[in-house]
Amino acid sequence: MKPMTSLALATALFATTPAALLPVAAATDAAAGQALAKRFADAIIGIELVVTIKVKMGDREQPPQERRLEVDGTVISAGGLTVTSLASVDPQVQFDAMRAAQGGRVPELVGVDFKEVKLRTADGKEVPARFVLKDADLDLAFIAPETPEPDRQYAHVKLEESAEGSILGTYYIVARAPKALQRVPLIRPSEVMGIVEKPRRLYLLTNQGLGAPMLDAAGRVLGISLQHFANGRPTGIVVLPASDIADMAKQATAILAAPKTGG
Repeated sequence: MKPMTSLALATALFATTPAALLPVAAATDAAAGQALAKRFADAIIGIELVVTIKVKMGDREQPPQERRLEVDGTVISAGGLTVTSLASVDPQVQFDAMRAAQGGRVPELVGVDFKEVKLRTADGKEVPARFVLKDADLDLAFIAPETPEPDRQYAHVKLEESAEGSILGTYYIVARAPKALQRVPLIRPSEVMGIVEKPRRLYLLTNQGLGAPMLDAAGRVLGISLQHFANGRPTGIVVLPASDIADMAKQATAILAAPKTGG
């Protein structure tokens, strides 16, 4: 048998190496994903809302409509402070985006009444809740239990334990299935496709889910998936870095700590 030439040997190596590495990469993703799901699944909870909206077309007001919403939220404190995408829970944001995108003759939202806001924890418990802080520019909504529960410690992600994103770096999204599918934990690997630097840093990833965290294999938080807007129009889902969310969370925490006024 003739010895392999250098070119033939190199061709054989390049042809076989990627295939050989695929099972290793898949096994690594599976192990990391399973560990993250076990560690953080309880920090992903359901936010359930019943909202009554009033709209009008031209000068004619329509009968009130009731909507039921169910979205993911990420718990970020032991006291139950939860963050999610404002666009997913506030009809005002949705209507404003529709008007910006379509213009012309579209319904005008003239009233929003949140009849019910609650958190559904991993053990199925329903916790009455309230909005604490909203930021339309960043698409952030902070929600907390209506009544503090000093004896309860919520599972949560720690925004201060943050990760730095890199192009083609692998991260993991932890979310939950809808209530109809028993809210089972969902986890998927995701890669950073691009990084926006101005006016603020934003990560663009291959797999995302509104209100859900993106974590590295060590459990550090890259950020939360939110809706991005430009000139009032939705442009896609992005990941806002954990540090930016932590800054807003400090404001929400201060609001919660402030003494209530009024009767």
